[in-house]
Amino acid sequence: MEFDILKASEELSKLDIKINTGNMNIDILWFRVMKKIGEWKIKRHRHSSFEFHFIASGGCKVIHDNGEFHVNSGEFYITAPGVYHTQISNHNEEYVEYSLNCDINIIEETISEEKQLFDILKNSQCIQHKGINHINELFKTALEEAYYKRLGFYNKIKNIVQMLLIESARFICKTTELSYEIPMKYKKDDYRFIQIERYIVDNLDTAISTKDIAVYMHLSDKQICRIIQQSKGISTKEYICRLKFSKAKELLKNTEHPIGEISEMLGFSSQYYFNQFFKIRESYSPSKFRKNVKYV
Repeated sequence: MEFDILKASEELSKLDIKINTGNMNIDILWFRVMKKIGEWKIKRHRHSSFEFHFIASGGCKVIHDNGEFHVNSGEFYITAPGVYHTQISNHNEEYVEYSLNCDINIIEETISEEKQLFDILKNSQCIQHKGINHINELFKTALEEAYYKRLGFYNKIKNIVQMLLIESARFICKTTELSYEIPMKYKKDDYRFIQIERYIVDNLDTAISTKDIAVYMHLSDKQICRIIQQSKGISTKEYICRLKFSKAKELLKNTEHPIGEISEMLGFSSQYYFNQFFKIRESYSPSKFRKNVKYV
């Protein structure tokens, strides 16, 4: 199917796009291509929403209450809510504008990435910004997704909307300083410990050593021991033993696997060593433990 930009614009405009990013709601009012040829003028008007004007080709004159400027291909400008503006053609050249108009609302007035992004866009001046070819490519991708409708196109377009807002805000605000903290799921060592624990659990059927874990994690033996000691207050060897012991009790209680088979599943070289390991920790043998739990 040959790509038709105006048909793509029509298909993109049909989509009901609403996005919630956690602390921000975005409601797309229109998402389309504006194409004009010859002399034209869009008279003075304003919106209660945000309007993003990405110029794909040609140019025009923009007049607002605080001044005027010319905007050309590869540039963009934003009209924030309440900003009056007029657009006038540049003679008879073809003009193509990628236009995105949306309501943006903050849910909570707390310091967050969404709040800083919103404030940058809300307080932006109506001036031209240059060097946005990569933003135009994002918009073109949204058009192509709406036109060809490949699997996942709707969610991809929603992601592109967020990227358009972020890239626009970055152009407006040149600073790299953040006035907010990003929520982190784990501290560095917490995250490493989770990886270590998962590796041990996934490999309980082997004779795991500190060295094995260190090689997997690309850390030293000492680092592995320090992380486990800080997280659990015990040595690496003891932690491995506790995980094996916990798994042994689970298998004895909830399965009918023979004890010899369970010892192999937990990486013991023989049933004898497994029995000794279990008796040290439980005071009686695996077979007696199994009989006891069946009568509980």
